[in-house]
Amino acid sequence: MDNITIQQAQTSREARELFIKAHFPFIIYTVSSVTGRYVVVENDESFSVALEAFNGAIDTYSEGVSKFETYATTVIKNKLIDFYRQQKKHYGHEPLEETIPAPERDDDLRIEIADLSSKLSKFGLSFDDLVEVSPTHQDTREKAITVGIKASKIEWIVKRMHEILKLPVVEVVKAGETTRRFVYSHKDYILTVILVFSEDLTRMQQFVLDSIKGDSHEHQKR
Repeated sequence: MDNITIQQAQTSREARELFIKAHFPFIIYTVSSVTGRYVVVENDESFSVALEAFNGAIDTYSEGVSKFETYATTVIKNKLIDFYRQQKKHYGHEPLEETIPAPERDDDLRIEIADLSSKLSKFGLSFDDLVEVSPTHQDTREKAITVGIKASKIEWIVKRMHEILKLPVVEVVKAGETTRRFVYSHKDYILTVILVFSEDLTRMQQFVLDSIKGDSHEHQKR
């Protein structure tokens, strides 16, 4: 059940929970594009607002209007803008100006996102594509990330990937000590992890690692 559809999420509570978890990277990316800073899932008010907006977007989305991710982006951004306006009215200032430490208000994250987007486009991929191929289950995602990180440390694999503009599956299978079926099933996600960890994208690397920590934290709570 790794690729849950919006239709399944609208009719099943379990499917909705998995659908939302699979879209955490998308939600974080959307919040970051508005705030220009790294998002900490556990205690970030903006993320909570965006998560609520995303959940609402599932309920109100109608097929055929646009891609769900496009629709959800608009819903989340509008919700965040309303939230910031309410905060300004209540406290007399924009929360983005005073609650974000100065080092986090720079353009580092925006630059890394733009850089990764450019690199992905060379492989015929986009952030919307990643949402669709991102593994839903924690174990699967963690394994795919581990395989990608291992492969990213082998220079000739990274070089080969850029030469053929796709994931060198056979080589990655050996490097990741896994099966061809697993790598092929998650090839675009693993390719992205390799891109992130073979380049100087420290914010994005932290985001990928935090996506594992967040799921582990949820498991521990249960």
